[in-house]
Amino acid sequence: KETLLNAGFHTKAEPLKHVLVRGVEGILYLLWAAAGLVLFIGALNVANLALARLATRRKEIATRLALGATRAQLARQSVTESVLITVFGGLLGLGAAYLPLPVLAAAGIDKFPRAGEVRIDAFVALVSLAIAAAVGVLMGLLPLSNLFPASLSDSLRDGNRTGTSGQGTRRLRQGLVVAEVGFAFVLLVGAGLFLTSFRNLLQVDPGFQSNGVFTAATNAPRVRYSDDAQLRTLMDRLLASMRRLPGVAAVGATTSIPLGGGFSDSVILAEGYVMKPGESVISPRHQTITPGYFQAMRIPIVRGRDFTERDHEKAEPAIIIDEKLARRFWPDRDPVGQRMFSPQSPSEITPNANTRWVRVVGVVRSIRLRDLAEEQSMGAYYYPYAQDALRGFTLAVRTHPGAGDLTRAIRAEVSAIDPMLALFDVRTMAERTELSLASRRTSMTLALAFGGLALFLSATGIYGVLAYLVTQRRREIGIRMALGSSGARVARLVIREGLVLVGAGLAAGLAGAVAMQRAIANEVYGVEPLDPLVLVPVMAALAAVSLLACVVPARRALRVDPMTVLHE
Repeated sequence: KETLLNAGFHTKAEPLKHVLVRGVEGILYLLWAAAGLVLFIGALNVANLALARLATRRKEIATRLALGATRAQLARQSVTESVLITVFGGLLGLGAAYLPLPVLAAAGIDKFPRAGEVRIDAFVALVSLAIAAAVGVLMGLLPLSNLFPASLSDSLRDGNRTGTSGQGTRRLRQGLVVAEVGFAFVLLVGAGLFLTSFRNLLQVDPGFQSNGVFTAATNAPRVRYSDDAQLRTLMDRLLASMRRLPGVAAVGATTSIPLGGGFSDSVILAEGYVMKPGESVISPRHQTITPGYFQAMRIPIVRGRDFTERDHEKAEPAIIIDEKLARRFWPDRDPVGQRMFSPQSPSEITPNANTRWVRVVGVVRSIRLRDLAEEQSMGAYYYPYAQDALRGFTLAVRTHPGAGDLTRAIRAEVSAIDPMLALFDVRTMAERTELSLASRRTSMTLALAFGGLALFLSATGIYGVLAYLVTQRRREIGIRMALGSSGARVARLVIREGLVLVGAGLAAGLAGAVAMQRAIANEVYGVEPLDPLVLVPVMAALAAVSLLACVVPARRALRVDPMTVLHE
């Protein structure tokens, strides 16, 4: 017990909800944050529209105040109008939310915990509409500081002139656009990181070849196979029948198929290995396999030999280890021929007369057993099935190219041996590889959708601000053109203001990306959170779209007629 405590083994109590979402909790929180940012960007756009609308109604507001309307009444009207707009938008959003559900199902959302409960029901609808109403209230209250004119007489004389309050409104709208661009940048960086991570995972070499491998799991019932001898006989019959099928190249069985979701581990030590001070015992992945399994999965044997029929139950106990475990215990010598043991209790950490020794007969290539991103595995070791017969196992059948689907033939062979022996989790290794990436593919798809939507909304915000700017400065633009300013200078004036907003937004977004790097670092593979190969293209894409958003208002400025404006 003291040895295990010193090695760091301990009991840990966790809330059930953390256990349910283990492995995807970080991604779920990031997706929640992304959805919140998209909502916030949309809210900023609504606020920008509300500010623009109220600015054009300053003369109307001043008139109503002069006629006796109270400021509370006008504020209530502003909030009511904003809530109606956001709630109506929420209803449209609920209708549109049904469309991507089949896409998410195809993308592998079922790999998330409780994914079968994902649906749009009355509770979801009520919560969505409540959020929309809350956003409407906030967006209705936001422009109140600029709602009421300081001087009614000035507003009534000329509602088009802008004073201090007008400049304040303009700065507020510009600040909202900067925030939109910053949030859009953060979302696009996240989407770019997920995309790069997914691309890197597709290029990972798992250590085996999945093409042409059919797998099927089964479990031998105890009432029909009561002892190890019967289990070994069943396995021999199954493998022999599979090998006789036309088109079969190799057949084997394992207790833990790679990327299958089921694996076990246990402590194992090498004879004569002395742990360093503070070093922990390790629990590598443990599998039991039959001869032919490595050939079926095309896992290379780099040293020694494979299991054969001579590794039977009465032979010397044998073990095959992977390269990672070999480097751990024998970094400078050949592990083949060495002995190892697996303690069954804390008192057996030190070998004694009852220790069961196993002989290393081979070293195989390390593989990704749990998922393609598994880099911190402690290694793996394999026992021959004849010496460690277990009831649950998975058949691995490699077929020759062009052999076609052998599912029906394999089921028939198993049924002929034992009609009560059920096959389940029947998949090809290619399907298992796809399923292992399903949750990451879903995360990438959602991140790209959020990023694209944020890009669209931020471009809309930039366009809205610049279009409003051109409208408010038509008189100034007309005077400039009447005094000889060229159209190119006027266009540059508008575009320059837009690019200043974009530059400020990118700077704010870069700060946000720096702040989120720790949160996203554990959810991506093979890419740094601040990778320039992600940041630079995102900046370029956001700048290019923003520039396009500046072009339309700039062209409107070029169409301003000086004579018409000066006579207004």
